[in-house]
Amino acid sequence: MKNLLIIILMFLASCGGREVETSGNSYDDIKISMDTVVVDSKDEILMAATGYSTFPTNSDQSKLYFWHGRSANLEIIDLDKLELEEKRAFEKEGPNGVGQNAYQAFMVGDSLIALSDWNQVTIVDLEGNVQERLKLNEDWIKEGLEEMGSLSVLGFSDDGNLMYCGITNFTRLNSNIVKVDLKNKTTQLLELPEYDKRENFRITHKSEINGGTSMSMVSPSLQLEKNYDKVIFWSDAFNNIYIYDSKTDSLKFEMITSNLTANEKMGTYKNDVSSQESMTAEVEKFFLEVSFSKLLWDDKNSVYYRFSSYNLPKIADENSKSKVFFSIINENFEVMGEKEVSDVFKRVPAAQFVKDGLIYSFLNVDDELGYVRIKIN
Repeated sequence: MKNLLIIILMFLASCGGREVETSGNSYDDIKISMDTVVVDSKDEILMAATGYSTFPTNSDQSKLYFWHGRSANLEIIDLDKLELEEKRAFEKEGPNGVGQNAYQAFMVGDSLIALSDWNQVTIVDLEGNVQERLKLNEDWIKEGLEEMGSLSVLGFSDDGNLMYCGITNFTRLNSNIVKVDLKNKTTQLLELPEYDKRENFRITHKSEINGGTSMSMVSPSLQLEKNYDKVIFWSDAFNNIYIYDSKTDSLKFEMITSNLTANEKMGTYKNDVSSQESMTAEVEKFFLEVSFSKLLWDDKNSVYYRFSSYNLPKIADENSKSKVFFSIINENFEVMGEKEVSDVFKRVPAAQFVKDGLIYSFLNVDDELGYVRIKIN
């Protein structure tokens, strides 16, 4: 393992070993310290270093899994030793074939992985043996969806019985969640009405190319994070979240209030633009408004961490500059401390998970898989 204390100029204003005092509500003396570690690749080429923003981990954060769809290889990283444990080649065709275009991976408990290939989901064990195949366009799954809607997988329950899907529609954003009970072959719609405002911030450009239609779209995200039995639905456009408890089949809206930034995007946008220039202008406006990261659960300290940011207006041909903020949030989703950290981070860290009280933020270090580890004292 390479363990480096270095300054990463392209990512941080200053890193390795620097401590920065911050302050906030009941956290009156927050200090941030950082170091950088690089995963030992064992002389292999790690595709995980190519910059994918989120990798599945197991429940105790001892293993990280990176799925490379093009080669159908599963890279297993030992997070305790910070080294490549193994590269496993899966079959694309045949009885255990996962398909030619399985592009996304989700953990199902600690022993299974779900590989998403557009309308098909293949659930395999860690050796690549197929356990189940699902078609997202089956009638019993899509019943009641509008004609133009399709499903996209967001995640699974640990026991694999429940699959949560978002609804993709390029005409108008749909912020509801389809909960698929794979054991009983039933579905349930989880309605997130506060997220209907996502449609206000959708920016779509359609153009005719070679007799066909090309479409590009920028819109607020709708994603899922888990914390034990709780499922958190969140969007980068809003500080507020939804919590679903599968044990009680209850859905709750939770307000998170920041004093340093707006708590949601509020601007007015052209939803459908007629040129690429207009698309670029609207997207620039989009990032001038606040955006929120996922909630990062710290099991050691029983708090969530969250980053937020917004861009500053560009001056001439200068690169975009950002204001970056950091929050500490308790289990009741009350903000316990928050601080602007733009002097520490040039942009929001690509934080993936928290292990042993440290926030692990993805970093490519000379084409090696690295992490900036952020410690909150």
